[in-house]
This record gives sequence, structure tokens and C-alpha cells, in this order.
Amino acid sequence: MSTDLPADLSLWDERCMRQFIEANSAVFRVFASRYVDDPDAIDDFLQEAYIRLWTYRRTAGRVKSLRNYFFTILHNVIVSHYDAFGSHRALPLEAAGDGDIPDDSSLFRRIVEAESAQLIADALRRLSPQSREVLRLSLEGKSMPEIADALGLSLNTVRTVKYRALKRLSDLLSKDDFLLLLFLLGGASL
Repeated sequence: MSTDLPADLSLWDERCMRQFIEANSAVFRVFASRYVDDPDAIDDFLQEAYIRLWTYRRTAGRVKSLRNYFFTILHNVIVSHYDAFGSHRALPLEAAGDGDIPDDSSLFRRIVEAESAQLIADALRRLSPQSREVLRLSLEGKSMPEIADALGLSLNTVRTVKYRALKRLSDLLSKDDFLLLLFLLGGASL
């Protein structure tokens, strides 16, 4: 994460900015994808938000949470774009239906979702390559026999690998994040 970065943005130099982006870009991309379904637009919004952070860092001073501060900047960049252009085609279905940008109450939910996605991704990286591959194929909707065929493993091996991977993840993740992962896996029948 960005724990060793100064909370006072006026002290940031290029190294701090680079470190912040490298440590957090994945979670910011997940957050933006909750509002925008175009990867190129997400890149544009992230770039504009990074520029705003850099440009106004001296006047921002000390912030309580660097990530939350940036989530707010990114949210405002996206909202400003849609307000200026009156376009809602790239918004998620729940927002596009009523023609409005999601309200601030959903901002918190989206931050939590992005943070959970980051925690799950970090936990998945701690698994063996075989375990990650079994879970990746499960997330793609493949059945156990299809996974066994794709990986050249026996069905029992796939079951064992998946069970052990989920057991390890239950130890690494909070209860809520683990339940979110199970939901993404479609119930993760063991």
C-alpha cells in the first residue's frame, strides 16, 4: 500500500507520486470500472485524477487517508465528465436506468468494493500457481470436470486443490471478503 508515504501531500515529490500510483492503480481501476465500462475512458479518468492530485498536492496539505482522498478525486473527475457532456452510456446499469450519476451514498459502497477486490487479489497472489489457476477457471464459470480437462488433472485433484485454496483464503481474508469471493465463485461448491 502507501503507508510509508507522507500524509502531507505538500511534501510529495515525483518518487512519492510514482509509488502511490504503483501501489494503488489496480484498486483505483476497479473503482472506476464500477462507473465506466470503457477501459480507454477509465485510463483517461485515472490520468486526469492523477494530474489533479499532483497539481493540487501543495494546497491539499495533510489528508487522513491518501486512498480515500484519491477515490474522491477520481469520483469527481468522472462525475464532472458526465455532467459536462450529459452522457450516461458508460455508466453501470443501475445508474444508467435513472439517468443520474450514482449518488454519494453509493460512493462509499464502491470504495468498499474496490478495497475488497484489492484484498482478494492480494490473497490470491499468495496461493500456489495451480490453486490460482483452478480458482481463475472457476471464476470463468468452468465446472470441475472442465477444469480437470483444461489442466490435465484428475477430478479429485481439482477438488482437493480448490478446497485447500478456499481454506487458505478463508484464513487470509475477513469473513465479508471471503463471502464476496464465494459469491463470485457462484457458491464455490466444495
